[in-house]
Amino acid sequence: MKHLKNAILGATMLAGALGTVQAAQAAELSIALNQIVQGLNPQDSNYNVDYSVANGIFERLIAFDADMKLVPQLATSWEGSEDATVFTLKLREGVKFQDGTDFNAAAVKFNLDRLADPSLNLKKHSLFKLVESVETPDDYTVVIKLSKPFGAMINTLAHPSVVMESPAAIEKYGKDFAKHPVGTGPFKFQEWVPGEKLVVVKNDNYWDSEWPKLDKVTFYPVAENGTRVSMLMSDEVQFVPILPAELMKRVSESDKYEVLEKPGISVWVMAMNMMRKEFKDIRVREAFNLAIDKNAFTQVVYGGHAIVPDSPLAPATQFHATQTPALTTDVAKAKELMADAGYADGFSINLWARNNSTEVRMLQFIKQQLSQINVKVDIVPLEGATRAEKLFGSSVTPETAEFDSVIGGWSPSTGDADWHLRPVYSTEGWIPNMYNEAFYSNPDVDKAINDALETADPAKRAAAYEVAQKQIWKDKPVVWLAVDNALAGRKKGLTGAFPMPDGTMQYAHAAFEK
Repeated sequence: MKHLKNAILGATMLAGALGTVQAAQAAELSIALNQIVQGLNPQDSNYNVDYSVANGIFERLIAFDADMKLVPQLATSWEGSEDATVFTLKLREGVKFQDGTDFNAAAVKFNLDRLADPSLNLKKHSLFKLVESVETPDDYTVVIKLSKPFGAMINTLAHPSVVMESPAAIEKYGKDFAKHPVGTGPFKFQEWVPGEKLVVVKNDNYWDSEWPKLDKVTFYPVAENGTRVSMLMSDEVQFVPILPAELMKRVSESDKYEVLEKPGISVWVMAMNMMRKEFKDIRVREAFNLAIDKNAFTQVVYGGHAIVPDSPLAPATQFHATQTPALTTDVAKAKELMADAGYADGFSINLWARNNSTEVRMLQFIKQQLSQINVKVDIVPLEGATRAEKLFGSSVTPETAEFDSVIGGWSPSTGDADWHLRPVYSTEGWIPNMYNEAFYSNPDVDKAINDALETADPAKRAAAYEVAQKQIWKDKPVVWLAVDNALAGRKKGLTGAFPMPDGTMQYAHAAFEK
């Protein structure tokens, strides 16, 4: 454990050189995370790392399988009205929260009412602001009525933040619930030492008697890529859900470990703050897109385990439509556009990102690429929580935002176009309301996004989202960089722990083969 603590504290010494370590017990699993856990109330979190850990403690009404297909969890069936305003769910019976209280329709109403209550300022309120009422005709039926049509409602219920939390525990702990999480999942919260480790243990009263197979799961935050892989190769951990592409060969060539890879749905972009006069000019935004070599970016940052975007949405996102023309690199044309816009000599910008190894590499690459069109980039790597506060804090407004440009990856964890286009590209999505970091606004895009929500008809929704994607592609409020594959490293013989396309992970059904 001394070795592990050293790694967490950022020691650069390779874990393999630290000496002999004890192999993990067969019924215990250790996982190295690439970020610090921020909190354990998914309804009030924006972090994939929080959702990943919470996946074993909490459960949703509807969940996703490994390919982001909807599957029952605490709801066994569901249906929506044709006008997408009423949704009825049948609940699983015989389920209890880890504190012994009953999971039933009243508990679901309690949770959904909280999410819909703007006075609580839960970070995922925006997903449920259209909820007008939640009715409970019997103990295992819930009827959700909306104030206006919302065609993405079922997928929204499957978002990893929409978990069912114990009403009794929320009443007991109040604002400290995130430190005392109680759900219905196969694992119970045991211990959290912020910045060092988080431990969950087997829930002996879990409703599915076949699970869990493990007695204990421990999570360690390890920001440095090489250290996480060294911990895997020395069996200090058995699963690394975020595996850096440049180190995957080291894992794949081992007889004891394996690499898991699947197409992701995160689209990485460099958002240009359109409050700046330079970025109000479409010629400048187009020049930035032309100056940065996206194929080289996928190689330098992801070792080729990524694709160049062909739409604002990733191909695996529902209602994705390929756009034309395809992204290209043309530095001469970019210089010409900059000159036409009056910036032949360039200008200076700052560029924000997180301070992990991968994003620092992104910063350095983009700085070099933009120097070709005389743009001087001051790169600003920030610790994750600091970046979140400076970027999304309640005091941030279009007028006070300090960034000129910012790197970020957006994954629609509902698997649906709505939860990518609306928060990232709609006017209502301007930060701090949601995540439109470019302060991009186009009434035609807003209308198309709203049109898609007015119906539950997939064909009509697809047509509306096609309009939105086409206009966003034309306006170029961001530089589209890459859609990266989900890569993970895992000890052979471990099953049920795997990366999800949306950047989270699953471990609720993890087990070691005997």
